[in-house]
Amino acid sequence: MACIRLKETCEFNGESTYKHVNTHLPNYARPRFIRIKSAIELTATFKYRKVQLVEEGFNPAVIKDRLYVLDDKEKLYVQITQDIYNSVKTHDFKL
Repeated sequence: MACIRLKETCEFNGESTYKHVNTHLPNYARPRFIRIKSAIELTATFKYRKVQLVEEGFNPAVIKDRLYVLDDKEKLYVQITQDIYNSVKTHDFKL
């Protein structure tokens, strides 16, 4: 999973992000999930807070941020829904 913060004037585009990731990263390095945060939290020593992100995982019922999943069949990142989440957990949606 990659956690990113967009610039004020930018919108997330799942299709162009897929093309960029597919072109510039090998398959093993492509983020399967992208989480959009309004602000990235830092520790007192200016390191990124990752423990809470790891604990929250990718459950849309828990996460209030926008969350996208890599869909190789559609060739884009799609916003994750509870149905997609359940499909991932039951291995019907292949990562």
